[in-house]
Amino acid sequence: MAVAERNQRLAFSYHPWSFSWLSIREAAESRCDLIWVFDREIIGTTSRLMRVLGRTGDLVDVTGLDLADATEAVVSARPDAILALADPRLEWTAAVADRAGMRFISPKTAELLTDKYAQRNALRAAGLPTPAAWLIPPRDNALAWQELRETARFPAILKPRRGEASSDTVRIDSSRQLEEQVIAAVEARGEPREMVLEEYLADRPQDLGKSFAGYVSVESMVSHGEISHLTVTGRFPPAEPFRESGFFMPAALSAAETGDVLQTATAALSAVGMETGCAHTEIKFTPDGPRVIEINGRIGGGVPEMLFDASGVDLMSIAFRIALGEHITYDKPFALERVGYLFYVHAPLWMRNVHTVDGLDQLRAAPGVHEVIFRTGAGGEVNWRDGNHGHVFSVRGVAGDHAELERIANRITAETEIHGG
Repeated sequence: MAVAERNQRLAFSYHPWSFSWLSIREAAESRCDLIWVFDREIIGTTSRLMRVLGRTGDLVDVTGLDLADATEAVVSARPDAILALADPRLEWTAAVADRAGMRFISPKTAELLTDKYAQRNALRAAGLPTPAAWLIPPRDNALAWQELRETARFPAILKPRRGEASSDTVRIDSSRQLEEQVIAAVEARGEPREMVLEEYLADRPQDLGKSFAGYVSVESMVSHGEISHLTVTGRFPPAEPFRESGFFMPAALSAAETGDVLQTATAALSAVGMETGCAHTEIKFTPDGPRVIEINGRIGGGVPEMLFDASGVDLMSIAFRIALGEHITYDKPFALERVGYLFYVHAPLWMRNVHTVDGLDQLRAAPGVHEVIFRTGAGGEVNWRDGNHGHVFSVRGVAGDHAELERIANRITAETEIHGG
């Protein structure tokens, strides 16, 4: 009697900032058996969530374990592959994969993908034009602060050294403002946070005041060391100070602009040693050419949904196939016949509590709108420091072209209103 071939087993390093457990399960379905690897101290796992995860795969609890014991716990579950899709789990997962001999990004690459200062240095070392960057010293290091005042150039951007979603990200125009904002960040978070100051990337004059922003992201995958670019995602101008307000694919670029950003993304991924997995590289058009804002070593938020709406391509499944060792390449980005979009609508900077939002029911019924999610909920707290994660509601759907997309964006602005205090 023939022995049935067992399914491959994939250890998924879970984090609430990654994708929902349901989308993860759907990507794994009929492809592999799931092993949920989780740390309760990080994700605050509830008993209800644990029951759900336990019904969809095996559980490996690494709470409180050092790296050696955590690796042993993962290996004991007999995984064939390992995957993480959230920035806070990349370095830990890379370290476990390295010790266990499993395919994943290397520990060094994971560091470069999550440490913005180290990433800038790697890009510069590889010959990519890169804005200057300075680490913010401890408040009690007077000598280091004096040196920073003398060397920093403004305007600049202050952001966490490790972080995502544009949290705690602000523009800085002077040394005095820098010190004020560093103090404000500590007071807001209740503890010091490693920060980095980056020289502001200048805007192209032709991008100012336009409907679409002068920066994009390249959605890529790397399989067995080969880089494939899947699409380029455009942006609407951010809400103050730097909160993402809208994404769409394909971006509204000329053929020459598309070629430039794809070339820049390839050079950037090579600079950080990306050998496997998915990547999301943000690139800004400047008067001196395209410049890397940052590289993320995972799928961008909202990207799978937009890509599926615009083309029917299942990016999550592709990510799982790569993790499981399949060799996948594409010669060129996907040809998208529709424009997939996702809007994040934010409260004003001053607002701290959302009371109601007018116009959501009408918006849900509008042509081209697939989904409207009231994320915050009535009475929910909001804070601009949470960046993209602090949006009040989101709108997802498809448009026939970029002109229709602009009309949808104008409708959201004109027909909805956030009330709060």
